[in-house]
Amino acid sequence: MGLIPESVIEEVLTRADIESVVSRYVLLKRQGGNMWGLCPFHSEKTASFSVNPSKNIFKCFGCGKGGNAINFIMEIEHMSYPEAIRHLAGLYGVEIPETGYSGDNVQKEERERVKDILKEAAKFYYKSFNDESVGKPARDYAAKRGLTKQTLDNFGIGYSPINWTALYDHLKHKGYKDTELLNSGIFAKSEKTGKPYDLFRGRLMFPIFDSFGTIIAFGGRALGDEKPKYINSPDSLVYNKQNHLYAMNFARKEQAKQLIVVEGYMDAIAMHSAGFKNTVAALGTSFTDSQLKLCSRYAEEVVFFFDADAAGQKAALRAIQMMMDYLKRLTGINIRIRIAKVPDGKDPDEYIKTNGAEKFKDVVKNALYVEDYLLDRAKNDNTDPETGELDRGRYQKDILTYGSWLNDEIKMSRMANVAAPLLGATAQAVMNQMIKFRQAEEKKHEQQDSRALERQRIQDIAGRNKAEEIDDGTPEEPVEVAPAKPVFKKVVDTATKDEIDLFAYALSLGNALADSKKIDKTDIIRPNDFSGDTVRELVRIFLNIFDGRNETLYARMSDYFSKLTINGMPAEDVMLRAVENADKSSNVDIKRDMYLALLFKVRTSIIDREEEKLISHRASASPEEKAKIDEMLRRLSEYKLTLRNKIGEL
Repeated sequence: MGLIPESVIEEVLTRADIESVVSRYVLLKRQGGNMWGLCPFHSEKTASFSVNPSKNIFKCFGCGKGGNAINFIMEIEHMSYPEAIRHLAGLYGVEIPETGYSGDNVQKEERERVKDILKEAAKFYYKSFNDESVGKPARDYAAKRGLTKQTLDNFGIGYSPINWTALYDHLKHKGYKDTELLNSGIFAKSEKTGKPYDLFRGRLMFPIFDSFGTIIAFGGRALGDEKPKYINSPDSLVYNKQNHLYAMNFARKEQAKQLIVVEGYMDAIAMHSAGFKNTVAALGTSFTDSQLKLCSRYAEEVVFFFDADAAGQKAALRAIQMMMDYLKRLTGINIRIRIAKVPDGKDPDEYIKTNGAEKFKDVVKNALYVEDYLLDRAKNDNTDPETGELDRGRYQKDILTYGSWLNDEIKMSRMANVAAPLLGATAQAVMNQMIKFRQAEEKKHEQQDSRALERQRIQDIAGRNKAEEIDDGTPEEPVEVAPAKPVFKKVVDTATKDEIDLFAYALSLGNALADSKKIDKTDIIRPNDFSGDTVRELVRIFLNIFDGRNETLYARMSDYFSKLTINGMPAEDVMLRAVENADKSSNVDIKRDMYLALLFKVRTSIIDREEEKLISHRASASPEEKAKIDEMLRRLSEYKLTLRNKIGEL
């Protein structure tokens, strides 16, 4: 499925006014120009949740959540961005065209056919399981594993007959084509005949649902000792195993603040049967960052269970490193991670059967936070089980490596305090080494990414947006006569007060910004008017979505404000205050003059800084370079004079 057209998103935001959307969930009372109520996202007794009908946004001054109607539905219904748009479109009668998508109608039809095939396959497997003769091996296995009729029906568990073409023949009879069947991922193609055959044969079948209950794939477990024990659907038109978790369609309905992640289907089913309905399972692959992000949509904490064997414990370290790295990069995700260990090396299913659900609650409760788990691993992995002697060299290497994965210096400090006595060192020395390890790893990543980032920078310059392409007499960017500075991954979110106010007045002006009688096209803000990466990016977005109307402009921008920071603070908070200040004047001419005065001031400052750089470089430049620099200085001086004249005309 491709992108939803911008025009459709705007129509959704126009029709789905924030007051009516929020009122479905929150009792609102008007106070002045805003509506107020108790926040639905955190517990409170005094209303701190505000709805601003004029800007079509909401903001909670208690928990900090804010945005437009789409953001509200994403938060309260735990939906993705496209899902929330479709939800609101359905409520407010906005038609989302199936043309104009990158996947177009053909791919959509193919996807729908695949979903139909998978749904029909699930019915076939379920019927086969319950067939008196065909399904007996599967029913015997299910009984041995303690699966009740209610559990079997709840999870839609079935059986794939041993016959190589049982499902194929059934679906062909239903009218499906070979190409459609192969697209579904549950058939393989015979090299000998070129025809599809059933991928799953003689296995207990587990339908895999997406978060909203649509079948997208299958897992099949062997009934005996045959290998492989599990076969899983490959990626297909409707399924990417990295983006889904088994049983999430059930777990999300619990609306629990905690999710439990286990490794296998049977573990997840056993946990649900025992009352732990907030359990999900990975889908035959290492836990991925996409799965972590999916967890963060529905919970504040994730408790992981890894197998107790060497492979399971190795997988635990890989997953922790991946998650820590991912959380460093996406600071917007706020989720606690804990690692649980089942006593005696059992898996959750075995432990629950032996000890009962109440005992297992203690196992979940005693799960270790990441730093504590890593401390235990570093010590246990490097201690001789017979002598109890610690291999200090290997322990030091592990503890410094594990500590470097963390992005929280308080947690690093805790690890250092525990490790220091075992290493015969001070906690500060251990902490310093952890930080060095982390910096070395970050530098390696920066070096790996620098070429790609440099290429992106060149493309950005070459592909300037519409406002930057206007020939306004502004001197071209100076030719780089000094070696280019290294490109680092870190995003600069700084902005001066003048820059913030300038952008706020542009947002506040709305329609007037597109009125050439009031503001010349050369005086429209451009990304290069701003010094920080964050505001530059926001201005690019603003210029791309601005069409001369402002009915939904601020609501559209709030999508992006919510994901970024300015001067270390949430961009939505910074810009909301600045725009509210700009909105104090209802006189468009006054707002225009304030906007232009700030624009000319900011651009003059840019020229001043550029002149300083050029003059500094001129002293050591070659004669040819001096000539170029003198020409650039002349043009900058002329442009600065133009700006001063414009300021004088205000």
